[in-house]
Amino acid sequence: MTNNGRGRWPAVAAAGIGTLVALVAVVLVVNRSPGAPKQAPAPPVATGAADPAALVVDDGDVVEASGRVIAAPGKPARFCAPAPVPAIGRVDDAPPQCATGVDVTGVDAAKLADATVVKGVTVGQARLRGTWKAGVLHVTTQGPPVAAAQPAMDDSVPCATPKGGWKPGGGADSNAMHDYIYERHPDQFRPLRVAYPDGPPTGVTTGPQPTEVTVVEVVAGDVAKEEEQLRKLFDGNLCVVSAPGRPSIARQEQLRDQVSAGLDPLMSDPASGIWSVGGDDVFTVELMMLTPKLFEQLRAIGFDLLRVEPWLRPTVER
Repeated sequence: MTNNGRGRWPAVAAAGIGTLVALVAVVLVVNRSPGAPKQAPAPPVATGAADPAALVVDDGDVVEASGRVIAAPGKPARFCAPAPVPAIGRVDDAPPQCATGVDVTGVDAAKLADATVVKGVTVGQARLRGTWKAGVLHVTTQGPPVAAAQPAMDDSVPCATPKGGWKPGGGADSNAMHDYIYERHPDQFRPLRVAYPDGPPTGVTTGPQPTEVTVVEVVAGDVAKEEEQLRKLFDGNLCVVSAPGRPSIARQEQLRDQVSAGLDPLMSDPASGIWSVGGDDVFTVELMMLTPKLFEQLRAIGFDLLRVEPWLRPTVER
């Protein structure tokens, strides 16, 4: 989750809503007439094109996923979800295993991608499709794994390039602007973000760095007056835009509390299969699979606030 400057959200997965990892929605630059207030991007859509109900796995459904497969002699093969593995309590010389995963039948260990044998246990990668029945995935199709799509990080600048161009670098915040926004007026602003008009940093960080622009979204108040005040506090590249109707820093705190009340008990229960939650306005829930029971539990929290991303999900041909 985006840190609000107060150090309240430790980045530890699967230990409650405090594990939230930042989720940034794609920004759309809004055309405007000369002299009109600069407008912030449109708000994100919670579940994208996916209807949460279409992600529910019922007994007998055909499902698929990509992940690690562990095939130990004399035991059911395990198909492992990409959940974080706690380092505490791990025994280095123990055979490979995964707690967050499902038993599978019909896997051909000889056809696993990047297969290795560790302590007599075959470990490899695969994309598996099959029928979910009585808690076991009965594989009908096996192939090479498919990499999961990574969320797009927004590094766009929703402001025109100033006359003379952006300053090299970007300028360091002396904390005066940060204090003004986060501590004194959290109900008027959204969290700060850094944008890169020439593209984000790549490679080593010892050489010249790309130009940075600090983007400030104003949700309440006079944008022109706020920009004038902010420029007194920060001498770097600044892009101040209007964002009426979008959740402020203070509102995001309220949303975190609201979502936390419903998700913390679920994340504390390993049976839920939820391993991480992240977001500011909309919260992405990463989990093993969306069961009918879990669907109802998440619906009670509100799908308008949640983006559900199960690992094992129904195929298109369900």
